[in-house]
Amino acid sequence: MPRFFIRTTEITGDAAALKGTEFRHLQRVLRLREGDQVTLFDDAGQEHAGVVLSLSPRVAHVRITASHAPARESPLAITLYQGVPKGRKMDLVVEKATELGTHAIVPFTSAFSIGTAAAAESKRERWQRIAFAAAKQSGRTAIPTVLPARTFREILTDAATHVARLLFFEGTGVTPFDDVVARSERAASAAVIVGPEGGFSADEVAAAEAAGFALVGLGPRVLRTETAALVAVTLVQAAWGDLTRR
Repeated sequence: MPRFFIRTTEITGDAAALKGTEFRHLQRVLRLREGDQVTLFDDAGQEHAGVVLSLSPRVAHVRITASHAPARESPLAITLYQGVPKGRKMDLVVEKATELGTHAIVPFTSAFSIGTAAAAESKRERWQRIAFAAAKQSGRTAIPTVLPARTFREILTDAATHVARLLFFEGTGVTPFDDVVARSERAASAAVIVGPEGGFSADEVAAAEAAGFALVGLGPRVLRTETAALVAVTLVQAAWGDLTRR
């Protein structure tokens, strides 16, 4: 069934007014008509079954027939800190990290970054649109935020409030992920740092360790940055989130 995002301010009782880009998608792309059934999800975590009552040039009026709060958001709040990669690799990272339940995505620049903060900022609006589309497609009831690019030092400070803090990389001195989980309590939030194509400098690794990050390996093979990001999020979600729940 077609699924659309709507703000709670656009819902009054059992009447909803779908506007903007979501209205245009309903009318121009999907070409829905009066009487068609739709699903709406709002910014309070509610999902609503509805029927299109009428279409005006700018608004679709929907009658809500049922509402509930589905349990589709992970109990683990994951923030993915991704070293800015080159090209369109970040598009894939944002899309798949959203599907995996990531709460927020923060691009960052570091010593060996190829991408720049200015380039990241110019793409952030597109990345947010990708996150929005991926949330709709995957049935999520929350849309992750793609935040402005930070420096590596800034993300270490930003991540200080997270219960679990992990930096994934292929260097020496790393700990297998299973060992990190075995000696940790169940986390309510996790900061996951994945470097850019060039990896991390020795100073950055030392700074992360001093900031309380576990240095975690991803096996014997070297993974591309976009692959490493998705493997890291998957591991963390399976360990402390809801990926393996029935």
